[in-house]
Amino acid sequence: MTRKPPAPASAKPWVVWCANRIDDPVTRLKFLRSVSPLASPGPLGGRRRLWKFALAAIVLAALLGSILIARAATRVTPVAASSRPRPFSTLPPPPVNLPAPAVWLVDKPADSETYSNGLRIDTRFQSPNHSRGYLAFPANQPDSGPGVLRTVPAGIVFHTTESRQLPFEASANSALKRVGESLVAFVRRKHAYHYLIDRFGRVYRIVPEGDAADHAGYSIWSDDDWIYLNLNESFLGVSFETQTEPGQEDSTVTPAQIHSAAMLTEMLRARYDISAGNCVTHAQVSVNPDNMRVGYHTDWASAFPFAQLGLPDNYARPLPSLTAFGFEYDMTFVHLAGTRLYAGVELAEQEVAREAAESGVKLVEFRKRLRKRYRARLAEALGGGEASEGTR
Repeated sequence: MTRKPPAPASAKPWVVWCANRIDDPVTRLKFLRSVSPLASPGPLGGRRRLWKFALAAIVLAALLGSILIARAATRVTPVAASSRPRPFSTLPPPPVNLPAPAVWLVDKPADSETYSNGLRIDTRFQSPNHSRGYLAFPANQPDSGPGVLRTVPAGIVFHTTESRQLPFEASANSALKRVGESLVAFVRRKHAYHYLIDRFGRVYRIVPEGDAADHAGYSIWSDDDWIYLNLNESFLGVSFETQTEPGQEDSTVTPAQIHSAAMLTEMLRARYDISAGNCVTHAQVSVNPDNMRVGYHTDWASAFPFAQLGLPDNYARPLPSLTAFGFEYDMTFVHLAGTRLYAGVELAEQEVAREAAESGVKLVEFRKRLRKRYRARLAEALGGGEASEGTR
């Protein structure tokens, strides 16, 4: 039997009771998001609370009704299992070894680079940062395997600038260019990303690929072979000039941005032999060591166009921060994640629960062990002693 993941630790008891009785993951997510306490108190606070209680009552009534219907249905011939939609937890994991086609440098004048797949990179604003260097930890020895020093990028983290967005239309052309130029200047000062793709699809190199960029902060990802911490050093940062909304289903980037991002991703994967499974979004990797919660940054928490960039749907991969290091999530993250990223959360929760059961310890105690592992590995990654209390 597939185990449903528990509701977030921050949820109230009645929320946990209801959530654990909703089998369908999409319905369960909608219920959790409907009762998540996100809005700050204000003039309409009372009305919002009444609205949320009313919505929760409707969901609860529907739940009770479905239970009664399910009991009555025991007298009816069941539908064949093969005709039922599969929940997220039984979907096969996306492939991570999709090969990247060969891409090579065609021309390199003083202010740009052109590649064989049509990619053009504007290099006028390139600003060096410190050289790349990081420890990668063996995934098959997460506690004791020694970290290996590496200097080659292992993956790509996709970001959004969350900057001011004007109407994308010809009448705003001058203002669009002015805002875009200001954005390039800002991220250059901050060494914020390796690449920035503006709304016209122009690709700017901000930090050289051989240097680290300040784009991911405290973050976690892993593949079949290695675990990576603090991805500023180990992953390349690519940002889109755009804004996102919580749980949105449709991407807000322009067709020109998607076209350029696909070519850029193809080039970077070919150049560094980057696995398709290591091309992920900031919301998937960002963590807060102070409260051991995922999603400290939530850009691209939903609606990232993986398929249009020639990538598998990596939202469906279990979050390594939960499975390897015992991080948890809260109601805010549930609200922001949407159904796609929540699939990865659900799979991760199931994996942690299964490993705890196989170890013969309670889930709470098992998570403590994983968190102890994180503190030890974080200290190694930072090159210091034991991680401080603030990282627990």
